Amino acid sequence: MKKMIDKIKYHRDKKKYFKVQRQVSKDVFEKSHGYIVGFSKDFILLNDSDDFELDGYSIFPIKTIADIQFKNTDKHYDKIMHLEGLTDRVVKKHKIDLTNWTSIFKSIRLLGLNPIVENEDPSDESFDVGPITKVTKTSVYVRYFDSQGYLDKEPTKIPFNLITIVKFDGRYTNTMSKYLRERKTGTKR
Repeated sequence: MKKMIDKIKYHRDKKKYFKVQRQVSKDVFEKSHGYIVGFSKDFILLNDSDDFELDGYSIFPIKTIADIQFKNTDKHYDKIMHLEGLTDRVVKKHKIDLTNWTSIFKSIRLLGLNPIVENEDPSDESFDVGPITKVTKTSVYVRYFDSQGYLDKEPTKIPFNLITIVKFDGRYTNTMSKYLRERKTGTKR
């Protein structure tokens, strides 16, 4: 674990592109990539980067990291990001307490941001996006909104042990969040 933390610290301190394979279930891996803007002994806060754009943040457990990649293609991507001045925009814009899931969700809620909360395990996959209504020691409650901005009447309870990644302050979520609405009485969902 110390070797992993040393690599994480190196990428954060040197502002190096960070690309990882995360193990989200027994034989399933997902990629995350961007620039590390914070970490604790258990979690990483990443400023997400894709196609030479910075777009929001993600948080995931360090224990899920199966592999850190910094191959020639990643180094070249990083070099372009630096040459284009895009890494100057990599900042820890928000104060997020990375102690545990409870503190993470309380921090996001205090900021007034709506997260995307995912379980990427194909056997129990879930995707919830919307306002946080409640945070307990074991779960977060999110009032899901759909692609038309309609909010569910009741929040969805999401146990922390089913969360593989949380994303927030991204273009899609921030834009949709400005146009959320309630369903009229007697309509579906």
